[in-house]
Amino acid sequence: MQPETPLTANEQSHAPYRNLFAPAQGGSSPTVSFAQSSTAASNGIAPVTSTPAETQLYSAADYPGHFIQELARSIVNAKQDRNDGALFILSINNLAMIMNAFGHDGAEKVVSQVIELLRGLCGKEDRVDRLNRDQIGIILHSCTKEEVAIFARKFHSAIQDYGSTSLVGALHVTCSVGSVNFPSSAESASDALDKAYIALHSTYGISYRSYDETRDEGVLCRQQMGLANYLRRSIQENRLRLAFQPIVDAATGKVGHYEALLRLIAEDGKISSAGALIPVAERMGLIDTIDHLVFDMVVEELRASPGIVLAFNVSNITTDNPLWLEHATNTLKNNPGIASRMIVEITETAAQRDLRRTAYFVASLQAQGCQVALDDFGSGYTSFRQLKALSVDIVKIDGAFIKDLVDNADNRFFVKTLLDFAKGFGLTTVAEYVERGETAKMLMELGIDYMQGYYFGKPENYRSWRDNGEYKRG
Repeated sequence: MQPETPLTANEQSHAPYRNLFAPAQGGSSPTVSFAQSSTAASNGIAPVTSTPAETQLYSAADYPGHFIQELARSIVNAKQDRNDGALFILSINNLAMIMNAFGHDGAEKVVSQVIELLRGLCGKEDRVDRLNRDQIGIILHSCTKEEVAIFARKFHSAIQDYGSTSLVGALHVTCSVGSVNFPSSAESASDALDKAYIALHSTYGISYRSYDETRDEGVLCRQQMGLANYLRRSIQENRLRLAFQPIVDAATGKVGHYEALLRLIAEDGKISSAGALIPVAERMGLIDTIDHLVFDMVVEELRASPGIVLAFNVSNITTDNPLWLEHATNTLKNNPGIASRMIVEITETAAQRDLRRTAYFVASLQAQGCQVALDDFGSGYTSFRQLKALSVDIVKIDGAFIKDLVDNADNRFFVKTLLDFAKGFGLTTVAEYVERGETAKMLMELGIDYMQGYYFGKPENYRSWRDNGEYKRG
């Protein structure tokens, strides 16, 4: 038996992992508290183990000590043998759903069965252990950078297929996998755990990422956090405003309504679009606040100007937010006459996320008297069934197909098909990104209802329908 490798001072403290994990029950492997393992190892004494009956298998404060020790040994051995191993952290993304459907005991059985499944895919010397409630750690003692993606796909595929053979019941398990090679990309246990954790939380809807794929994202992460901080201060200091772009009736040439677009007043007083910050706001958890503010600002504009109609966008995330919908419903009930002059725009991709939820969101707003527009129409894959289920009032054709309409026969055919498609459902149509007179003329010939773009007017930082708008022209 190989002598145990003492943990480094960095691994003994292991502060980044404290308080990250919820307690979990079950499992048959003996465990050791982190404090016991690090102190005993530093004294050259074998750590004291305990059975699940004597202590919780996974404490809320630490990773399992035995897993950290095994990872530390593996890294030292890989250095000595001059080869690469790999650490994988696998997250069961829908464990809460499984727990809700089958209870705590059922969920625990699923985790145990998944661990055994993964162990069957690894070598006898490799290690598979539960790290916390919904995460599993895998140590492969021999795994090159070329092989790591192959193993990750193998693990992911096995978990995806597990539901068809589950002894718990009819279920489906979704998972994400992050990995790092050692010692080439991680020279200590804590470093490896950090980097595999970073990789796992960089998957963003895909099944797998390695740490090496995230190396260049550190600067981007700092930039995005800086932008989120800037946006938060702008909200606190009341520096968000609306700009307004006209949407013209193709039949009359008159403004039918305006789209309200979010603008930000910088600390030096300059006004800029906030559009580029919306993805950051979505990622950083600020979009709920922003969409609440935009809704309230639109309501105030409609109160102050009874003769106008305003459209505005909401995030895909907001279509899943019952608090926003409740706030909107209550506000509209308390302000009669506002809803009929409000158009809420959702993106086509919102329907792809959860058609049932999006349809409920649309129907709830329509019940208050609002119109709902499907923005960026044509950019996704909305089917006849989905469009019928959503029952929106307006479709806005994605500007990517409009800007080259005159010079691109394929785009003309596609736009004509979209218009026929929308007309077949009795929907009002809007073309975005109209920048040329030739484009406007062709759209009118194709039967468009409304047009929006710089040819008719840029978003303006003042209210053209009022003499006392808040902003100066320009």
